[in-house]
Amino acid sequence: MAKQTGCSPIIAQLLISKGIKTPEAVQAFIHPAIDSIHDPHLLHDMDKAVDRIQQAIADQERITIYGDYDADGITSTALMYETLQDLGADVHYYIPDRFKDGYGPNAEVYRQIVNDGTKLIVTVDNGVSGKDVIDSVMGQGVDVVVTDHHEMPGELPNATAIVHPRFPGSKYPFPDLSGVGVAFKVAWALTGEFPEEMLDLVAIGEIADLVSVNDENRSLISFGIQALRAGTRPGLHALVDLSNVNEQNITSTDIAFTIAPRLNALGRVSNASKGVELLTTFDEATAKQLAQQVENANDRRKQLVDQIVKEAQPIVDKLIEAGSPTLIVFGHNWHQGVLGIIASRIVEQTGKPTIVASVNDGDDVAKGSGRSVDGFDLFQALDGHRDLMTTFGGHPAACGLSFMASNLEQLQDALNDEAANQGFSGQKKQSLQIAGQLTPTEISNQLYEQLMLLSPFGPDNDEPIFEVDTNSVTDVRTMGQDHTHLKFKVNGVQVVAFNKGALASQLSAQFKGPLKLAVKISVNEWRGKRSIQLMLVDIQLANPVVVDQRTNRLSPTLFSAPGYYIVYDQKLLDNIKTHLPAGMAISAEQAVQVDFSNATLTIVDCPPSLASFEDLFKNGNTVPSLIRLLLFQPHSIYLAGMPNRQDFASLYRFLYGQHKLDLGQYFTPLANYLKINAEKLKCMIKVFSDAGFVTINDGILNLSNHSTKVDLKQTDQYLKMAAQYRAEKILLFSDSKEVAEWLFNCLNVK
Repeated sequence: MAKQTGCSPIIAQLLISKGIKTPEAVQAFIHPAIDSIHDPHLLHDMDKAVDRIQQAIADQERITIYGDYDADGITSTALMYETLQDLGADVHYYIPDRFKDGYGPNAEVYRQIVNDGTKLIVTVDNGVSGKDVIDSVMGQGVDVVVTDHHEMPGELPNATAIVHPRFPGSKYPFPDLSGVGVAFKVAWALTGEFPEEMLDLVAIGEIADLVSVNDENRSLISFGIQALRAGTRPGLHALVDLSNVNEQNITSTDIAFTIAPRLNALGRVSNASKGVELLTTFDEATAKQLAQQVENANDRRKQLVDQIVKEAQPIVDKLIEAGSPTLIVFGHNWHQGVLGIIASRIVEQTGKPTIVASVNDGDDVAKGSGRSVDGFDLFQALDGHRDLMTTFGGHPAACGLSFMASNLEQLQDALNDEAANQGFSGQKKQSLQIAGQLTPTEISNQLYEQLMLLSPFGPDNDEPIFEVDTNSVTDVRTMGQDHTHLKFKVNGVQVVAFNKGALASQLSAQFKGPLKLAVKISVNEWRGKRSIQLMLVDIQLANPVVVDQRTNRLSPTLFSAPGYYIVYDQKLLDNIKTHLPAGMAISAEQAVQVDFSNATLTIVDCPPSLASFEDLFKNGNTVPSLIRLLLFQPHSIYLAGMPNRQDFASLYRFLYGQHKLDLGQYFTPLANYLKINAEKLKCMIKVFSDAGFVTINDGILNLSNHSTKVDLKQTDQYLKMAAQYRAEKILLFSDSKEVAEWLFNCLNVK
């Protein structure tokens, strides 16, 4: 295939894995064509919609476009508005306010639109769920043309026309257009010409709405990206410039993670009408001002997300601990415009379908946004429980809803019941589809350029994820104000990991390879220079990681990490138990009975012997994924030093001349006199007591009449000291690499 098409073997293999197995199919995939875009008149009710809109234009009736506040809705509105303006229509638009109007047709807003003289309402990216509002307006003699792509409810509005790619009984060949894709088809049918100048808007809306990048969408997005690179729309040009994206090389990834989120930010924290102004203005000064307003909204959105994520985390942890397969994370006074982003973050973190909802003080109704994972249809799960909600809409992967706060528990129970009905446990981590393995030497700018032949990426044409194996990483550091992000190097190649700053300690730790990285190939552009970089998706270690956090001072922050905590000292264990969930702080005796497979394990204090540490892992199957070493030791035998023959002789001679000694009064003077540190002297006295040389009553040491010869180094106390000395030498006073090597040998890790 590579020889026949001129592609590299890597690209040929990726194409074959997609089912593209002939040179002709390869060319069709790599070079999308206009003729692959379907005739707009195939869409249901398209001719009715065109006839009614053209009549309104001819009669100079007032037309109002009713849009939506997300990126798909903003681009849909801008596209339809420009089209009708060019046709000479008396056209206006209304973008609903997320907080005042909500999603879809709003009765009060429609009433105002009608009062303003509108004779025709054209919805874009909404409408199919607005039966009551639309039917009411139609009854007043105002026509409504619905153009939408969302899930079809059981009852549809009695509109003049409903243009929808999935209309029941429709024979339209591709059901997965976004709102702007449908609006584009209406514009095409209205003008009778392919509206090439609108394709930049189509690319943004389609990518933002996560529709299938397949069939005609692949062509629409591909040509739209080419239009974006030309930079002919002043508003988008200004926004791209502020976003630090290279306009001439803009990609679907840039749109998905840089341009679309900025447009979405308007509807989340401000009024999205500014987005339509930005996209439709042809004045450069106005474009720059509006682009800055969009940028400011995006900065505000980031601040809100960071704040709420911190507040939501304890709630998430509690739900996870309870074993819930789905999550409804409920808060108070959270900014409702960013709840969907929070839900996405939690889904990424936990792999569980998540609804994030909030109620404002004084309100009874909570608003929420949901995100799901493969294997759980969120729309289907909630659709049968509309009695628990005041509003609801969405699709399998995402939804928006509102509900009485008092129904929270019932809604969570219903969602968990639906998880059982769909066979979803929430326990299995979502698997990654690995496109292939790469060695660090194969990663190059040339490989990146070849991969771009497969773009645009998105649903049904996922960006390839490669496995890169390594035995070491370098230059590990966190990024961001709160150390949220991470970067490191593998064989000199930069790896960037967003929202994975917590991995820094593991990657800085000791491990025995291989370390497997799941990555996407990317480029970094800085001051005109382009360099290859990897975007981390996930990591996998075949063997446990040893994190060296040895300390001589314990603090509460050291006990915030999840997992088991093993404590040898009983008093310390009793103290720590009050700060950790039940069963997480355990003694060494209890630990021997626990299976630590794939768990995080923290050794709080130094074990009394190496053997007692080895006993933890006698069962070869109980290998943790991460071992944190705190190894707190307030009194060190190693630093004090083991007593030698001369030390014991000096102490015995002194005691022989005294016969008895008040330890409370003379212990320190005795240590100074013998030139022996206090810790060593304490141990020597214990050895003498064990050997029967001395007795201690009420703090008074008395020399015994002892005639039997005793080998002090064979006493239990001396052997105990020697075992602790060896444990401290290895575990406390070796460097990180040596400690880790000893642990790996202990665990039989090769």
